[in-house]
Amino acid sequence: MLWGLWVLAIPVLIHLLRLRRFRKTPFTNVRLLQQLVVESNRSSQLKKWLLLLARLGLLAALVLAFAQPFESLPDARMPRRVAIYLDNSFSMQAPEGNTTLLQGAVQTLLQRLPPDFECALLTNTEEYPTRPLSGFREILLNLAFTHERANATPLLLRADALLPEQTGTVRELWLISDFQELDLEKADNTGLPQSHALVLRPEQRHNMSLDTAYISNRNPEILELEVTVSLDDTTRVKPLSLFNSDTLIAKSAPDLTGAGRGRAVFSLPADRAIDGAIRISDEGLSYDNALYFTLASPPKIRVYSLGPGPVDYLQRIYTPDEFEFNSSGLRELDFALLEQQHLLILNELPELPEALGRAVQAFLQSGGTLLVVPAADARPESYNPWLSALASLELGASSASPAQITEVLFDHPLYRDVFEGEVGNFEYPSTNSHFRLEAGVSAPLRFQNGDPFLASRGKVYLFTSALSAANSNFRQSPLIVPTFYALARQSLPYPDLYYTIGKPSELDLELPLAEDRIFRLQSPGYEFIPYQQAFARKTKLIFGPEPVRDGNYSLLQGERRAGKISFNYPRTESSQVYPEMSFPTWVTPHRNLESLLDSYQNETEIRALWKWFVILALLFAAAEMILQKFLR
Repeated sequence: MLWGLWVLAIPVLIHLLRLRRFRKTPFTNVRLLQQLVVESNRSSQLKKWLLLLARLGLLAALVLAFAQPFESLPDARMPRRVAIYLDNSFSMQAPEGNTTLLQGAVQTLLQRLPPDFECALLTNTEEYPTRPLSGFREILLNLAFTHERANATPLLLRADALLPEQTGTVRELWLISDFQELDLEKADNTGLPQSHALVLRPEQRHNMSLDTAYISNRNPEILELEVTVSLDDTTRVKPLSLFNSDTLIAKSAPDLTGAGRGRAVFSLPADRAIDGAIRISDEGLSYDNALYFTLASPPKIRVYSLGPGPVDYLQRIYTPDEFEFNSSGLRELDFALLEQQHLLILNELPELPEALGRAVQAFLQSGGTLLVVPAADARPESYNPWLSALASLELGASSASPAQITEVLFDHPLYRDVFEGEVGNFEYPSTNSHFRLEAGVSAPLRFQNGDPFLASRGKVYLFTSALSAANSNFRQSPLIVPTFYALARQSLPYPDLYYTIGKPSELDLELPLAEDRIFRLQSPGYEFIPYQQAFARKTKLIFGPEPVRDGNYSLLQGERRAGKISFNYPRTESSQVYPEMSFPTWVTPHRNLESLLDSYQNETEIRALWKWFVILALLFAAAEMILQKFLR
């Protein structure tokens, strides 16, 4: 169309050829008209030049208008592929007006962007390929919150996979998050050089969170359930409600302990099974307003003492209210009964027969705990093949000199939660002889010279000395009860009150895995099958990616209910601590969603200029008419 500018030559030629001719007319006296003739001639020349300019402008403006000129950024006309990341972690539940941060962002996207706007969508758990925004409407309106949080580099890799690189295509990522832990400074942005970040932060933070619950004290009649809370505003303390299923059984206000922390204690009957939930009514985040737990009557721990060693002290420790204690000599052993035990004590056997060694190995493989108390005259060559195979332990030469047991490793897993503090004001027990062990072995109890008295490796525990009255006074020591009690309790620990979603964990069930009757967990509206490992007398449940919802779950085997298990979300986002944001150069930050959308529209806007040239052509046409009519 710009070739049409050659038409500008037409008015120029017309004016140069001076197509209008003048005739000379004689007049009697022109002396008085000389000045008027000069003025008229000058006015005519000015009019000619102004008309020429007006006609040139008219034609040039019309040609340029038909050429359809426009104004835009260099890459505005290039195809764009956009991926939108919406952070749907629990911190985005923070209230913002009458809605939440996430829901407010979703509503603005749906209102400001046209339905045919094409984009890909990423959340913390899902990703959707490119489609018109109208195809995401139901997904966005029903977007659920999750405990999973996004890491910067994996997130960019996911976005890169959703936006295949094409020549002549602009790819960009919109990040909509509160950026609690999404650090872009060290992220690899290869392939996505254009990114926009919208930082959403609540104006007010006044969240109260139920952090954890645990048994702080337990006796045969009463147990104390302690609940810890955290809160941003200590003037907004809310009472805690304790439910058993749907029945409210207790209510308590937490005592503030300083630094935004608080605690409440509930006293509960020790022999009562509780399908529990602790709840608060809070205006902040909603995901941490409930804490689920299960209190079940613990099964009795089965302890078996095998050998000629003394059992009277064991019977006093392993009382019938908590334990099923049995003992026998080697000849009376029922191998079928051995498989059902939780703790097996080899009580001062002079030697370990081969058949018993195989049975002990099978017992350990099925998840049992083994305690070996050697006889004073035990033959190490009989013990060592099996100890070495089971736990890489070997009895060395016997030391016949007396030795005191003076070192207690209080932070050893065996003594965890056993002592309130380190105890040292008691009479140290001693032995007349003991077997030596190799250096470097874990030892909860040691002699004064550093030799292990009680060694451990995995689920195998080994005394290096006989505990008979003729060889040791350890049975009269204050350490005897907590040591043996902790050994039995560790062989079948109390089930956890709850498990944390997303944290790998295991649960041992005292139930066999029957053929074609796997265990499944069920809550209202949700059900899943955990990983399961079968043993001779128990089943191990392994929790990993599932569940994804908190709550109290019924454990089912077929249609038979086998108990309850509780799960809670991690509380990592309850603190609402927002760091000062600094972005790398390849990220453009925005203060609100409107600013981000305006930036996108400015980058892609093509401003057509043809209408301005049409207006200019009309102005030139009007100017020519005015010149023709009023200028003489």
